[in-house]
Amino acid sequence: MEEDLLTLSTRRLLYDAVRTHPGVGAREVQRVAGTGWGETVYHLDRLTEGGLLHRERAGHQDHYFIASVPLADRRLLRFVRSVSARHVLVALLEAPGSTVPDLSERTGLSPGRLSVHLGRLLESGVLETGRQGRLRTFAVVDTPRVVRLLTTYRESLSDRWVESLLETWSELFRP
Repeated sequence: MEEDLLTLSTRRLLYDAVRTHPGVGAREVQRVAGTGWGETVYHLDRLTEGGLLHRERAGHQDHYFIASVPLADRRLLRFVRSVSARHVLVALLEAPGSTVPDLSERTGLSPGRLSVHLGRLLESGVLETGRQGRLRTFAVVDTPRVVRLLTTYRESLSDRWVESLLETWSELFRP
C-alpha cells in the first residue's frame, strides 16, 4: 500500500517535505513542496489515511510527521518548530536553572511571551521548575534527549541558536 500511495509525484513531494521538516504545518508543507493549497490538503489527507503520515493537532494547527517518528519526538518537535520556543529550549540547555528575567535577556523575548512558551513546555513535561529565592527557575528535564532530537533534525531546525549549541555540545563531549 505504501508504494501505491507514493507513486504519484505530488504525494512523494509532500511526503518528502514532511520527512525533511517533521512537525511542519500544512501551509509550510505547501510552501516547501510548491503545491496548491487544495492539492496539498487532499494529498496530506490521503497520506495520513494510508498510515504514512501522522497528523497531530496542537492548539489551532495540525502538525505532520512521517509514521516512523517516535511519539516522544513528535511531541517535542511540535514545540521546536516555533523559533521562540526553540530559543527558550536552547537558552535552558546552555544555562539550566535560568529565571524569567535571565531568559528574557538571553532570548530577547518579553516575559509575557516567555510565559506562554514556558507554560507549554512545562505542561508537556519537557521542563521542570525550581526556586531561586522568590523566582522560579527552569531546566530541561532530559537534556540528552533534547540534544539528540536537535542533532537528528538539525537540518530542518537550523538557526544560529541551534548551531551554536550543537557546536558547543560536541566540543564538550568529544572523545
